[in-house]
Amino acid sequence: GSTGVPEDHGFDLFVGYYDQVHAHSYYPPYIIENSRELKLAGNLGGSQGETYSHYVIVDRAKQFIRDHQDEPFFCYLPITPPHGIFDIPDEDAAWEIYQDKPWPEPARRYAAMVTMVDRQVGEIVDLLEELGLAENTIVFFSGDNGGNDYFKSKEYPRGRHGANVHPETGEEFRGTKGTLYEGGLRIPALAYCPNRIEGGRVSDHLWYFADVMPTIADITGAKAPGGIDGISFWNELQGTSTRDGTSKKQEEHAYLYWEIGGQKAVRQQHMKAIQPGPKRDWELYDLSKDISESNNIAADFPSVLKAMLVLADEAHSPAVEGTFSDTTLHEKDRRAKYGSTRPAPALGKVTQFDQTGLIPQKECKIAAVSSESSAGSRLAKFTLDGNSRTHWHTEYLPEIQKHPHNVVIDLGRNREVTGFRYLSRQDGGFNGGIAKYEIYVSTDGKDFGKPVAVGEFARKRVNQQIVFSPHQARYVKFLVLTEVNGGPWASAAEIGVIGK
Repeated sequence: GSTGVPEDHGFDLFVGYYDQVHAHSYYPPYIIENSRELKLAGNLGGSQGETYSHYVIVDRAKQFIRDHQDEPFFCYLPITPPHGIFDIPDEDAAWEIYQDKPWPEPARRYAAMVTMVDRQVGEIVDLLEELGLAENTIVFFSGDNGGNDYFKSKEYPRGRHGANVHPETGEEFRGTKGTLYEGGLRIPALAYCPNRIEGGRVSDHLWYFADVMPTIADITGAKAPGGIDGISFWNELQGTSTRDGTSKKQEEHAYLYWEIGGQKAVRQQHMKAIQPGPKRDWELYDLSKDISESNNIAADFPSVLKAMLVLADEAHSPAVEGTFSDTTLHEKDRRAKYGSTRPAPALGKVTQFDQTGLIPQKECKIAAVSSESSAGSRLAKFTLDGNSRTHWHTEYLPEIQKHPHNVVIDLGRNREVTGFRYLSRQDGGFNGGIAKYEIYVSTDGKDFGKPVAVGEFARKRVNQQIVFSPHQARYVKFLVLTEVNGGPWASAAEIGVIGK
């Protein structure tokens, strides 16, 4: 039901999880293989079962390499552990190393999972050597985010394993996974290819994940598409080990930009600006002197901060949501964390549309709409269905349709209309939430004249309305001029006309 499945975006084979909640358990009843359920024998969800899902995924990756050893291949193995429930079979050799450590059991399981992953990466490298592929295959290994302060205590305030504490110097990265301080962003990467990359060399080159695609294109002789943010770091990987024995200059990013959960950050060389929350002040740090981000120098260098904020504004672009034509399978996958017999969770609360004083929605219909997302099944007709859980959204694929947007309601016959009511989408997002608007009326659906009401709705998930002097009309046009987040879209859970 999703437009984002990997096999629709260039991958021939996908085996794993489509949803990270599904991946919280290593004993789900099934995982996914190209949008079909791959049953795992004896599994009940949670920590109960006979088939450790991560073993299956790694084994399938190895088989993929064997199956394609005689041709070029790309194998992407995003490793799940340690994530969600910290779980590893007692029979795994890594558990034997930690089972008697004087730590809480989750801390022991976590450490064993990391050691297991280390072993399995080695097994994949061994397989490449066994098949005679090591000299002509490049292996990249990296994490997806910074560490967390798991298993904190008075003795270990940054967690038992101190993921963001230097084990020798005690120097710390501020923040954790989920933040945009260095503790959430800074991770190392390893690259291995005996024939092309010098072993044991350490590089301080600053990269991020968008650089991987152009790097692979560079390595393989393919042409990377235009208009991308990534920069190939193949020159840096080769160092002085290029074929002609010369060193090539590595292109650098002018700056890097991140945003997540209301946080924003921008880095230019050694200077980094961060806004740790949507209503928080921006902070400025010199990472060359303050890797722990403990000394905010924003007040001392206002011109530097101002320049960094210009870069942040330049880099930001509104997120475009993916779409589900049907969320049934998605919700089932999430429940599989606990086993397929677990009942579906109750739906979250939504604001019900207040129909007091409205012309009955069942007597109305959509006469015209400027734009609607048919791919996402977010149609204008849902604004008149009385169901707050559905909503209309303007088109955003393959092209974003921009303001103004409008919906025309046919009231069925001429009526006296005295107002308009609106309820924003109730699914947790405010994309398309309506701000400035105008209301027009017409008896024939052609001549709407001047607006009978002009206003601006608030960024709230409550019923909002505007009342105006009585007008005779059969058609009501709702013209949307702006969005509450400044984006180009419009959306609504329900709309209605006050009248009789």
